[in-house]
Amino acid sequence: MKKYFELANNFFNGMTGLFMGLLSFAVMAEILFGTSVLGMGVIDNIMRLINHLGENGLVGLITLVILFGFLNCDDCKK
Repeated sequence: MKKYFELANNFFNGMTGLFMGLLSFAVMAEILFGTSVLGMGVIDNIMRLINHLGENGLVGLITLVILFGFLNCDDCKK
């Protein structure tokens, strides 16, 4: 059973890394070319998310801390 959890964990870590790389690429492409990438305004969506979290006060701050914890998990990077 532990083997399956490790396999799933490795898969999701790989997918998270892939999506973070794609997100970075999309932001840079939108900055450089000034247009949305594949019809998605990446920077607008990120700004909308930040504004939404900011409007929710303490709940938004807690959500942001949890998301940051998921992305910077030391055990997840092994």
